[in-house]
Amino acid sequence: MKTKSSVRIDEAKNRIYLFLEGFHDLEEAVRMRDAYKGAIARCQPGFTVLADVSRYKPGTAEVQAVHAEAIKMAEAGGVSRVARGVGETPLGGMQIDRIARTEAAYEARNFATYEEAEAFLDGVPDDAT
Repeated sequence: MKTKSSVRIDEAKNRIYLFLEGFHDLEEAVRMRDAYKGAIARCQPGFTVLADVSRYKPGTAEVQAVHAEAIKMAEAGGVSRVARGVGETPLGGMQIDRIARTEAAYEARNFATYEEAEAFLDGVPDDAT
């Protein structure tokens, strides 16, 4: 089931923006993994990722396996830091965070808002947000 989930790149910031929303079936998870792979290929090592998962609903074990592949691709591509905007009910973010903690060693943090996540990646101190 196709969702409004999307991937975009800000080449000036060397940043990938992931917007995950709704429930991903296997086909949608693969579509997003492949889009992410293309974005990673266009970035320089040291890139950052801002993932908005505030409207994402946790997926099945099959979908989680595809997310794990995407996380490994990002690490192999040279990701330096990941920030996730998880919103008020962070179940989707918690699932992604759990997968990332078991599959990768890059720095990743969850934030209540997209703006806080962006500030973290831009290097704004926590007390300035």
